Amino acid sequence: MKQVIFIVILITLTFQTQLQSKVDQVMAQMDKMASKNDFSKQLAGLIELKMLQSSYVEEVLKEIKGIRDQLIADQSVEDQEYAKKIGQLNVEIEILEIQTEKLAKELQRLNQQIGELNEDISKLIGTQQSQEKQLSTLNSKEEEIRNQYKSEIETLKQRTTNNIKSIDGLNEMIAKLQQAVFAEQNKTTVLSQQHTKQYVDEIRNQLGPNHPLTALVAVTTKFDVPTVTRIIQLLENIRDQRIQENAGADEYETKVTQSYEVTLKEVTEVRERLSADYSRTLVTLKRRNEENALSTKSRNQIQKDLPIAQDLLQQYRNEREIVQSNYNLRSAKRENEVKIITQAYTIVAQQVRV
Repeated sequence: MKQVIFIVILITLTFQTQLQSKVDQVMAQMDKMASKNDFSKQLAGLIELKMLQSSYVEEVLKEIKGIRDQLIADQSVEDQEYAKKIGQLNVEIEILEIQTEKLAKELQRLNQQIGELNEDISKLIGTQQSQEKQLSTLNSKEEEIRNQYKSEIETLKQRTTNNIKSIDGLNEMIAKLQQAVFAEQNKTTVLSQQHTKQYVDEIRNQLGPNHPLTALVAVTTKFDVPTVTRIIQLLENIRDQRIQENAGADEYETKVTQSYEVTLKEVTEVRERLSADYSRTLVTLKRRNEENALSTKSRNQIQKDLPIAQDLLQQYRNEREIVQSNYNLRSAKRENEVKIITQAYTIVAQQVRV
């Protein structure tokens, strides 16, 4: 019995010695691996522990393979998640790039449009002010023409009325002087002082104190028949002149009226054309101001939206860079770990053939 126990102990010691030898060889080879880091050290410790716990190297290889398969599976899952995440980010970035480019172009277009509208508005305001000044001048001119015509007609009518009164007075005076001359025509005596003063006063009243005939009569000292006859002739000339003036008054009034109507029509036509142009200017100016207000409102909104879209675009770009960087780091780390595990698997598998 003791011999059997001794043999068993001997076999166990021999097996443990062989196992420890294998473990030592595996650890020695893993220690020589180029990719030596914390993971390789942890893996080495795990393999050592598993080899000491298991009497079969195949079990250890199975566990090593399981770890490698899990890493590969994790990488496959991350590849899918990365592709999905990057795809979503790329779509968002592409949409935002299109939006920001569209907004930037629209902002540029609106700036140009607003500049052109402001230039048009400035010109239209100048045109409006010029047209208003011209209309004011035409209105004043029309009023002046009307007043001038009215004044001229009133003056003509007043002169005609005055001439009629003057003609009547002159006829009466001429008749009286003719009667006086007739009464005295066979005598050489002059008119009486009373009659002389009366006639001088009447001539002054009819012709005015500044008329040449009034002055002539006033300085005449002798009123004999030849002198009075001369005065009668002068009075008849004045009367006939005023009769002739009145005879041409209607024709003159017709000419004045025709000239007034032609001039007034020309001014009216010019004013109507200018008024139509002025109305069109106001309509165009109103439309340009409305367009400018809408364009300015749109520009102000874009000036608010564009920086927000640009910031959001930059955030997505930054996020994409972070996702790519993290993915690359984890993939490189996992790839290195798979390489280490593969090398470890090869090292341990060599012990199966020993």
